[in-house]
Amino acid sequence: MMETQYILTLSCPDRPGLVAAVSSFLANNGCNILESQQFNDVDGRRFFMRVKFEVLPSAPDIATLRTAFSGIGSAHQMDWQIREADTPRKVLLMVSKFDHCLEDLLYRVRVGELRMEVVAIISN
Repeated sequence: MMETQYILTLSCPDRPGLVAAVSSFLANNGCNILESQQFNDVDGRRFFMRVKFEVLPSAPDIATLRTAFSGIGSAHQMDWQIREADTPRKVLLMVSKFDHCLEDLLYRVRVGELRMEVVAIISN
């Protein structure tokens, strides 16, 4: 049985220990990290992170995890969210000149290769 997967995204003022705080929280609450990316905006002094994780049977339910993570979020001034990994993202496509790129994206959405919901297309 596959465990439920979630994606945590966050941004906050950059400081040491953010990756450790997030990964320790997930590990200590029965979650397994599957993917993790981070980015530091040196000029803006902001930290951005995206973590895909699975909730193992020993973990609390997702509502409890969200409540518990809010303490870390507050302590580090984070803007964060946790969503189910298989929830399609709503996207706006912006197209210029060549229609083959748009056609390729729409085809990939239609066959399920790209998990997204195209809500609008803008072109010049």
